[in-house]
Amino acid sequence: MQKHLQKTKRTIVFFLLFSCLLSISSAAAQDYKITGTVTDSKGEAIIGAVIVVQGSKTGTITDVDGNFSLQVSSAAEQTIEISYIGYTTITLKTKADSPVRAVLEENLQTLDEVIVVGYGTQKRATMTSAVAQIKGEKIAALPNPRLSTGIGGQVSGVITFQESAAPGADAATIYVRGSQPLILVDGVERPGDRIDTEDIESVSVLKDASAVAPYGLKGANGVILITTKRGAAGKFSATYTGNVSWQKPMNHPEFMGSADYFEFRNKAYEMDGLAGQMMPAEEIELYRNGSDPNRYPDTDWVGNYMGISNATKHNVSVTGGTDRIKVFTSFGYVYQGSMFHAQDYNRFTGRANIDIQATTTTKISVDNSFMKDIVSRDGLDASTIMERLYRAVPFEVDRYTNGLPAFQQSLGISMYEGIYHREDYSDMNDISNSNLTIEQQLPFIKGLSAKVSFNYDKQHKDLKNWIKPLIYYNLNPVTGEYDQIDQSSTVKPSLSQEYKRWDWYTFNGALNYGNSFGKHHITALALFEARWQKATNLLASKSEFDFNIPELSLGTPDQTKWGLSGTSSEEAQYGVVGRIGYDFNQKYLVELAGRYDATYKYAPGRRTDFFPSLSIGWRISEEEFMPFRETINNLKLRASYGKSGYPGGEAFYYMQTYGVNNSYIWGSGDTEVREQGIYANKEPNTNLTWQTVWKSDFGFDLNMWNGLFGLEFDYYHEKRNDIILGPQTEVTTEYGIQLADENYGIDGRHGIDVTLSNRTGITKDFTLNNSFVFTYTRHQTIKANENRASLYNPRRRQTGLSSGQLWGYQSAGLFAGEEEIKNWAYQAAGTLPGDIKYVDQNGDGKIDSEDIVRIGRSMIPEIMWGYNLKAEWKGFDLTLFFQGTGRSDYYLGTADRGVRRPFADNKARVEHYDSWTADNPNSNAKYPRLRSTEFAMNYAASDFWVINSSYVKLKSLDLGYTLKSKYAKKAGMQNLRINANFYNVWTIFTRASKDFDPESQRFSAYPQQFISTVGLTATF
Repeated sequence: MQKHLQKTKRTIVFFLLFSCLLSISSAAAQDYKITGTVTDSKGEAIIGAVIVVQGSKTGTITDVDGNFSLQVSSAAEQTIEISYIGYTTITLKTKADSPVRAVLEENLQTLDEVIVVGYGTQKRATMTSAVAQIKGEKIAALPNPRLSTGIGGQVSGVITFQESAAPGADAATIYVRGSQPLILVDGVERPGDRIDTEDIESVSVLKDASAVAPYGLKGANGVILITTKRGAAGKFSATYTGNVSWQKPMNHPEFMGSADYFEFRNKAYEMDGLAGQMMPAEEIELYRNGSDPNRYPDTDWVGNYMGISNATKHNVSVTGGTDRIKVFTSFGYVYQGSMFHAQDYNRFTGRANIDIQATTTTKISVDNSFMKDIVSRDGLDASTIMERLYRAVPFEVDRYTNGLPAFQQSLGISMYEGIYHREDYSDMNDISNSNLTIEQQLPFIKGLSAKVSFNYDKQHKDLKNWIKPLIYYNLNPVTGEYDQIDQSSTVKPSLSQEYKRWDWYTFNGALNYGNSFGKHHITALALFEARWQKATNLLASKSEFDFNIPELSLGTPDQTKWGLSGTSSEEAQYGVVGRIGYDFNQKYLVELAGRYDATYKYAPGRRTDFFPSLSIGWRISEEEFMPFRETINNLKLRASYGKSGYPGGEAFYYMQTYGVNNSYIWGSGDTEVREQGIYANKEPNTNLTWQTVWKSDFGFDLNMWNGLFGLEFDYYHEKRNDIILGPQTEVTTEYGIQLADENYGIDGRHGIDVTLSNRTGITKDFTLNNSFVFTYTRHQTIKANENRASLYNPRRRQTGLSSGQLWGYQSAGLFAGEEEIKNWAYQAAGTLPGDIKYVDQNGDGKIDSEDIVRIGRSMIPEIMWGYNLKAEWKGFDLTLFFQGTGRSDYYLGTADRGVRRPFADNKARVEHYDSWTADNPNSNAKYPRLRSTEFAMNYAASDFWVINSSYVKLKSLDLGYTLKSKYAKKAGMQNLRINANFYNVWTIFTRASKDFDPESQRFSAYPQQFISTVGLTATF
């Protein structure tokens, strides 16, 4: 794919330059020719390289095979200059009729790289703000179709957290420097996960005050800009990219079988002195030998339902055009199957980006795109199924040996019927985006242009859920017959439908200026933007259908079984943006930016503010006194400081808000009637306003040895004031209303972002690319509505700590014997050897709430890093992507589905064998004393049940081969690449158990999938 894009780019440049240089080369009627070939270090032809005779206007460009022919007026030795964008320019001395073979080396300096920033682009060389960028091809190379799951560890400043891998619900939460960012697609607020990753040209992450200043009230949490591909002049070409994948759960729970479970439970009864409740060995053997699986089953629920599934992704794009009209179009399709085989996700996308050069000074862009996705299933949703897999016991039948589905008392449902026949569920979303942009150069002032843009986006959501009664069977122990239980005799179908519509309108008009005056360069932007939205929601339902037809018109006539609700809303925001940049000789850099913003959410007089920023830079590598200038290509120091905002809280809380409820009762007894009434639900606060965030950033960019080594480093600090919090003060019920929220909280964040890069040419045919990205962010609560009891208790104080802090007892291992229990602080009656012992923090001789301390960090990692290694050799390429996190913890009691307690749901995990028992009196056992009933003190919140959820994964391995161009051409193609990708390959390091994925951090989450993919990319 990368080689194809490079080839396409060269072809485009060839046609552009050919038209420019044709007149130059033909102007001189010469008789002698200089001929030759220009290639890159790999021997690939460079199309469109410029060859000029020094000291003259004579020049030409290379053709599609890298060849050139240049007419000169003399047979004498000539000096020619050969150049091409992205390569180091060379000069050669040659004579007519002496063929030249020139090899251009890539100029790996990224100083001229253009970075997408707020409402425009900037050259990396003169950029003073903290912006990270990643090319779309890196994200598209991964089999998952969502941007959010592919960006973590790929770009600095970003941490992602993916709780589920279920089809259609596998989006990850993105954090930029600890906060969920504003996401824009082609400059407009849009969902970034609902575009085809093959359509993405680049993704920019705006991090500091200077970068996010143009977004004012919405910029405090960082901004992600997604830019889609556009057409280029040149011959039209079509590219197909497709793959087929096989998915297998990366982690799955391991439970004891029936016989092992009963033997393990017997051990617990024995230790509890309850030998009379132990199951006889003869009966346990019936479960073990499998002689009668209908009466003595040993069901492997994990094996029955957590299977292999399929997925596929396809995209066809067409690009090309002329100098007047450039077009990029694409169509994409994604399918994700489920390991439960009764659920799937389908997505269809289309895009057309058209650029029209209407006149020499007028450019018109018309963009249209659509997305349709459908989540469908035949029964329970994925999270519910996973939760029930943790509860389903092995000694209950799933399906009898004759294939009939059984009912499970432990679940209150038939698992098989619940997955395959419970519901007809469909959640369909239609999204369309339309944009018209007109850009006009204003020739009366050099460098001045005007630009206006109007966007209309709409989304329709249509959800339909038809819940049906189930049919299952019970084995009659007396007759041996299978009794059918048809719920339709007692339970009737029900139907719910939901329809939502959103309409977004965005308008902006801007003036852009850019000009150079000798060594002085000035850029400026002035922009007005308005955005408004309308939304409607309608929900209707009926229960107890008399007919098995899922239409609301055919539901029960009993209106008490009807449900109807609906809402509508409107919102608006406008802002004025200003930015001015100055650089002297691309050495001394300064930029001022800001936005005057307004929002409807707060009271008049509290709705507007100005959010300014200042950033400066110094390219010290350009100074004469700088040592090692031949080694250091670029060293830039930069700093920024500014103010951003975040519109927290609910809208209109400056006014009295009301709720509606059946709150009035008229009459009594049989004549009692409830009537709807309104009530005040919270005090208003006319002073409520947005959060104000002051951001500072200090960083530097370093590039050495023509790209052999690159480093970007940032240290940042943020202080967030006026966080909206509910009051701690309590009032009596008779007060009758909630107290108002207030701007009270203060938070702080600090951290570092690091990006290391390296490109090494080992031989002519063998190159290595390395990149390492590291992000660390720490969140600290500076001021909160904390009650005095904890604020002035150093063991309980929350102020000054990071968010998401875990609290509980500090454990000190397991009790070794009765003597130790007697000499320890009193914990609870019935404490025995093998139980968890806790530290008496205040020394009062007892363990109670006064001994609770900090026991762990947040689930959201404070550190995320990624390492990419790409090796290329004679058309083969191998890419490895490692990903890791650090400084995060998980409390096992968050969703305890028998994870800690072996008999909580009559189901034990294999790990519970490592419990303290009379036969295994290990004070370092993973689980406390084995008991047949729950001993509450063992399962109190404590660090005994906190695990470090950091991990290191080989996230992706990709092996590809690109067919040589001459062979591809024989097959009628410009380019052909085939590849095999393996995703979620190997968890190299984790301190969690095998059935716990530290990336999703929930035992009952739909697990991450090991994905094997075969794909190809072909350009015609």
